[in-house]
Amino acid sequence: MARLVALVLAVIAGVVAIFALWANGQLLDTGSWTAVSGAMLENKEVRHRVATFLGEELVGETEAQLRAAGQEEVAERVVPALRAEQTRLAERVMKTARFKAIWEQANRSGHKALLRVLDEEGTAGENGAVVVDLTPALRQIADELEEEGFAEDFGISGLSSLVEPGAARIKVLEAQELSQAQDAVRVVRDLTLPAVLATLGLYALVLVLGWWELPRTFVAIGVALIVTGALALLLRTLAGNQVVDRLLSAQADREAAQAAWGIATTTIQHLAIGCIVAGGLAFLGGLFFSWRRRALA
Repeated sequence: MARLVALVLAVIAGVVAIFALWANGQLLDTGSWTAVSGAMLENKEVRHRVATFLGEELVGETEAQLRAAGQEEVAERVVPALRAEQTRLAERVMKTARFKAIWEQANRSGHKALLRVLDEEGTAGENGAVVVDLTPALRQIADELEEEGFAEDFGISGLSSLVEPGAARIKVLEAQELSQAQDAVRVVRDLTLPAVLATLGLYALVLVLGWWELPRTFVAIGVALIVTGALALLLRTLAGNQVVDRLLSAQADREAAQAAWGIATTTIQHLAIGCIVAGGLAFLGGLFFSWRRRALA
């Protein structure tokens, strides 16, 4: 009975450890997050959604600046043509190495700022919110369009100069969510090592309790590891669905968000699959030694 309780606790601790390792090693590490953001840009659904956002912002800025300068006729001629091509042109520019470098730098800077706020080492930006500033990426699209002659085709000169500072910002964290996020980060920071040690300690306890029938103990440990990995994968899927359902409603946005969630949680997937593989080996090893013992007997 004690061994069964230890195994159940080991499964729970193992799942907690997997998610804590993911959050601490991938979600809260700037280098890892920058790599994740680069991988997201390679995904078709995510790239298309970002291109749509940047294209809309570019068209909006262009129209606003032209009208503010008293060039309504130019705006009425240029904006509809630019809007019809906005996403395609943005996607074309987003595939260039220069844009990818700017994209990664924007995400690196935004993530560092977010961590400073979450670790209470800095202050939030506008209205207490944390944002990722993609204005340099927006200017890069405008520059590329000018260099390739697309801006002239639309009858615009100095397209990048029409992009105002802070034109393309994405809110990562609202002011009212900041306190909860800081509490969550403190928990993750403090929970990772204890969760890993508890998992290892519980499996060591299972081995001690089942030392007199080691093959069966290895079979039980194998089953527990497989359950841990499968449960982590299930919770990853359920959590992703909850996040997407809560934040988004449009199907196009949902597809991009689900793809982004899958990329951002690859550590959970890798750790879970590792648990399943290790559990399978332990299970098969226990069965083999049990069969060998019976054969020798």
